[in-house]
Amino acid sequence: MKLINYILASMLLLTTGIFTGCSDDDDSRAGAVLSSAPSLSFSSTDAGTKTIMIYADGDWTVEAPEWVVVTPDHGSMTMEVTVSAADNMRDGAVDNPRKENVIFRGRDIRSIAEVLIMQDGDKYRDCPVVELKDVDALQNEAVIELRDAVVASLTNSGFIVSNNGVNVLATISVNTVISGNGGRAATTAVSVGDKINIKAEKLSDGQKLAYIACDEITILSSGESVTYPEPENITEKIDTYTANTRKYVKIDGVLDGKTIKVDGAELSVQIVDIPANLDINSLNGHVVSMYGYFAGVASPVVRVIPASIEDKGVFEIVYFQEDFEWLAPYSAVVPAGKTVEEDNLDATAPQISDKNKAGVDGVTAEDVLLEKGYEFLRVCDPSKKIGECIYLQTNYLKFGKTSYQAGIILPAIADIPDNTNIVLSFDWCPMRQGSGKIDPVNLIVIVGDETYEIPTHGWENGHRLEWICAEVAIPNANKDTRITIRQTEWPAKTANRWFLDNIKIIKAE
Repeated sequence: MKLINYILASMLLLTTGIFTGCSDDDDSRAGAVLSSAPSLSFSSTDAGTKTIMIYADGDWTVEAPEWVVVTPDHGSMTMEVTVSAADNMRDGAVDNPRKENVIFRGRDIRSIAEVLIMQDGDKYRDCPVVELKDVDALQNEAVIELRDAVVASLTNSGFIVSNNGVNVLATISVNTVISGNGGRAATTAVSVGDKINIKAEKLSDGQKLAYIACDEITILSSGESVTYPEPENITEKIDTYTANTRKYVKIDGVLDGKTIKVDGAELSVQIVDIPANLDINSLNGHVVSMYGYFAGVASPVVRVIPASIEDKGVFEIVYFQEDFEWLAPYSAVVPAGKTVEEDNLDATAPQISDKNKAGVDGVTAEDVLLEKGYEFLRVCDPSKKIGECIYLQTNYLKFGKTSYQAGIILPAIADIPDNTNIVLSFDWCPMRQGSGKIDPVNLIVIVGDETYEIPTHGWENGHRLEWICAEVAIPNANKDTRITIRQTEWPAKTANRWFLDNIKIIKAE
């Protein structure tokens, strides 16, 4: 608290100097006013009082809503004030939540401090019952009730409710109250075909698409028939498609991890919010038709929440695939940056073995990678001490630093038949130095006694960082085949830093 007060006082002195330097009058009202707190929260009843400091260089007054009491309601210079809120009641029952600003006012519009006062209440008192078709047009934070809504599809975060071609995403949190579920386990939440009443808040996601955050769900019945609208097939227009609602769509293409690739298209379809009951892993490498709900465009992908997937047969046999997306909890600790995507040389890159910066519950990102069967190589210039040189990004890996080099050995793959010809592919990118020079990275793939050279980037200095797809044909692989990816300079005094993502091993045609 002493540090906060010192900072506020310093800001006050600086501000005071600015204002007094521009004024020639002798007005005793404050030219600068600051508060020690931007907001205060109170319970709906028996809220008590809270104390804040007001810092000023002269006289100030208070403007407050009628349900807030500030003592004293005027003052001079720096003073301590108490704030209280009246019980939030109407007609003998708790009223809606409320929030208004208390203003500490000095000489003019430049010399005020606002403190937002928030008080709990019955969020759903007098809330309107709305039709599903009207949700999109509501203001964000509108509190609503939906009745007799039918669950059309499950998602990882909740479910989709649909009616007459209108689809609305609903999210469920750990605090959502669910009743009338007929004794089903709490983790079941809701099921497709449930008819439900919902109390929720309307919000918009980063794609400006509406969704509702559920606070209360009452399951009225189960087993209702679900009629899906005719899907809009966006396969041929994937590169230009967009919508401002959650349209029900269809995409035909090849499933590649959590992505559907459409032949000839620049954009691909990213499958998001995948429900636990939809097994897409078994269809990896298959031609599929996916039905789902449009979730926005984030180039180079169109995002879709899946409802169902039809298997059209094998396109390629995938023996191994790794996009490192499961590293998200470890990447989020610091959080780690996105050097390649953002072309940001200063992006945060915690060491994969750091429990504080890349660890969850005492388990590091490296621990989990090793458990999955990966191995790591580290070398350094003989004049240096051995040290960590493998780092975490969101969600991929970075290798090496000046005078330190690193590599990776992929896990053994149990289901490759003997003497199978395979194709290894991965995305990589060299690092750029502050001067604009591109690190002279020359990657190689080592399989047993064989070494395969990866074409260099061929970039001029100053080139923007971007992913490069590498591909290597490897003959006669089996369950004991181990694949190493590293650079040729081993060890070296120079900086040979590089990034790795999206590893895949398929059967060669």
